[in-house]
This record gives sequence, C-alpha cells and structure tokens, in this order.
Amino acid sequence: MSDALDSQIRDTDRRMRTIDLQVSGLDNRLDDLEGEHERLKSRFGYTEDLDHELRSLRDDVSGLETTTEEVDGRVDELDDRVEATERTMKRLTQHVRLLEGQIMVTGNIPPADLDTFTKDQHALAATMASGWDAADALLTTTLRTHHQGRVQRFHTAQAEHRATREEAVALVATLLNTPHNTQPHAKVATKLRSVIARESTERQVLARQTAGARASAAALAADQAATADKQPAIAAGQRAEQRLTLALRSKLADAISNRLLLPAWFATVLGPAPPARNTDRWLECATRVLLYRLTYRVTDQVLALGARPDPDDEHRHEWWEELRTALRPW
Repeated sequence: MSDALDSQIRDTDRRMRTIDLQVSGLDNRLDDLEGEHERLKSRFGYTEDLDHELRSLRDDVSGLETTTEEVDGRVDELDDRVEATERTMKRLTQHVRLLEGQIMVTGNIPPADLDTFTKDQHALAATMASGWDAADALLTTTLRTHHQGRVQRFHTAQAEHRATREEAVALVATLLNTPHNTQPHAKVATKLRSVIARESTERQVLARQTAGARASAAALAADQAATADKQPAIAAGQRAEQRLTLALRSKLADAISNRLLLPAWFATVLGPAPPARNTDRWLECATRVLLYRLTYRVTDQVLALGARPDPDDEHRHEWWEELRTALRPW
C-alpha cells in the first residue's frame, strides 16, 4: 500500500510540475498577445473583443496559478482548464493575426514575394538533394553502431575462447607433471574439467556469432568504400544547404524589416510578424519552411508545406513531419 501511495504522490507531483510549466508558458504567451494588442489598438482602434478576451484569459491564468498552489487532488480539473485556456489562446491569436492582416491591407503595404527563387537557388537545392541521396546510401549511425558492436563482440568472444584454450593447455601440462592419486593432481583435474566445459560453451557461442560478424564486417567495409566515393557529393550538398539557408534567412529578414505583407500561407502558421520571445527559433523555423518550399517546389498559397507527402519518399516525409511539429508553437 505504501509503495502504491508513493507512486501516486510522485505521479501527482510530476503532473503538477507539467501544469506549472504550461501555466508559465500561457503567461508568457499572454504577455506577447497583450503587447500585440496594444500595438493594434494604437493603429486600428476597435479591439473591444480583444480587450474582453485578454482580461478573461488573464483571470483564467491567475486562477490556474492559485489553484496549483492549493493542489490536493484537482490535477484532472487543472488539466482540463489548461487545455481550455490554450484553445482560447489559439482563437485569440488568430483574431490578432486577422486584425494585423487587415491593417496591412488597408495601409496598402506591398506584399512580400517569398515564392520566387533564382536559377542558382534551384540549382543549389538540387545539389543539396543529391547530397541527401548520397548520404542515404550510406549506413545510418544506428546501423553502423550495430554492425560495429556485433564485430566487437565477436572479437571479444574470440579472445576469451583463445585464453580459455591456452588455460586448458597449461592445465594439461600441469596435470602430466603432477603425481597421480595426490590432492594437487585431483585439484588440477577438477579445474581442467571446468575449463574444458567453458571452452565448449565458448566455441558454441563463436559458432553462432560467426555468420553475423562476417556479414557486419562486410557491411562496414562496403560502407567505408561508399563513404569515400560519396563524400564529395555529401560535402557539396552540405555547402549548398548552408548557402541556401543564409540566403533565405536574409530574404525573410528583409521582408520583415521592411514590414511587407507576408503571404497567407506564411501568416497562417507563423503569424504576420516575429514573436517577442524566441525570435531566433521562430526565424529558424520560418527559414526551414522556405527551404522546404524551394526544394520541393511547393506553390500552395494556403498550406505552407503543401499536401502531406507520400511516406515512400522517406526524406521528404520525415522533413514534412519535423516541420509540422516545429510549427505547432507558432
């Protein structure tokens, strides 16, 4: 009973810490929204709905903080309230973005062209993709580690078996030089029987490991040869990715600094402007989205990443999932 109670207490503590972090995050996001709201107020005027929702959210978050101090079995209720507040926060964020877009349109702000790329940039994207293909032909880090481990275990087993055989030979020599029907002779004979049994077991282990070790050694040798052959393409792809990332980051930074009207596909997932917090992370995420659109020639004006790619296209599918996850906080 005591163990079950301790486990329940630990689980409650863990969930409470999680909720505290969520509440803190909501507080920070509210600060950002209130800053956006004040800026919109000064430029757009009518924001009474935002006033009301912000006050309501602030009261909810304050209530959450008070309740977390009381704790005592209300964890599930807190979970529900945090989720409800986050949903309201998302609706409010969309409202702010809508107002921002209206301001920019009515102010005749020129649109930012984030979908036009040069021939050189398309060429760099092709080089980058070729580098990925070359890297994909090599063993993954996990698989390489697996093969290395299997070969190492075989070598270790070989060394142990060799040592056991040498021990057995030494014991036989000792046995031959020890008088029969004496205690030392009997002691050596007993030890020799134990070593012979161990040698038999180790020999069986080696027999089982041999085929796998040979296959792993062959895979590692082939991978080493392929690495030497494909390294130039991989290095060229990495250089191309670095150049494109810098160019696209600069392009995006120019559009933001000039207060241009960002495309609908961009504002939908990243907002009309960088957030006050985690700006670098936001800019990095936005740059990766641009790079994805360039690489796969995505032209969808509503969906930032276009349609979900075929899982058979492993690299693109993994990148799409990675970006979809990275976009959630914004």
